[in-house]
Amino acid sequence: MKFNIWTLLFQIINFVILLYILRRILYKPIREIIEKRRGLIAKTVEDAEKTKKEALELKEKNKKELNKVKELQSQMLEQTREEALKDRNKLLGEAEKDAVKIIEKEKALFDAEKRRVEAELKNKTIEIASVFVSNLLGDISDEELHKAILRKFMKENGKIISDISKIKETVETLNIDIVTAYPLPMDDIKLFQETIESHIAKKVNINTTVDKALIAGVRVKAYDMIYDSSLAGQLNALASGLKETT
Repeated sequence: MKFNIWTLLFQIINFVILLYILRRILYKPIREIIEKRRGLIAKTVEDAEKTKKEALELKEKNKKELNKVKELQSQMLEQTREEALKDRNKLLGEAEKDAVKIIEKEKALFDAEKRRVEAELKNKTIEIASVFVSNLLGDISDEELHKAILRKFMKENGKIISDISKIKETVETLNIDIVTAYPLPMDDIKLFQETIESHIAKKVNINTTVDKALIAGVRVKAYDMIYDSSLAGQLNALASGLKETT
């Protein structure tokens, strides 16, 4: 095959022309497409980096928010625990106070019942002792003892006279009731009557009654006043005094 320089030269010129044409027609658009593609890729990468950064920031923010929620939850749990403990202590305190009140109330009721039983026992004992002493005195007492008590009463009747003289009554006659364990001699009745009349400006009427229950001695009633010097009266007064003592 014969080498033709002009053919080669023509082909080279055609190739150059083709390159020129391709450069003019295709290179610039392709380059622009490539540049746009590169810009799009760069923007995509940038957007991806930005999205990744935002995602990391959001993750960190969520983490912080989660930590805050956990901290708030812990605080709420602690506050709830403290409030529950306070309520428990309050309930325990109120229950303790109620228990103390109940115990004090029961103790007061017990003490009151104890005092009542003791008082009843004491009164019963005093009553039994009074009956026993009364029977004993009834067995050993006689008219001589009665007269001795009566004489002592007659000598010490100043209080009766003083009390009667202080009473301002419009009645002309004063009735005096005398109850004795044994019959009262007329001389003693007359002497007592004259003694009273000598101190008051009115007539005195004496009413006498015998009551063996007095054992010995005398009981006198004038107006609403009673003077009891009998053994039974003294025994009853002693029993009443013992019942009143704590």
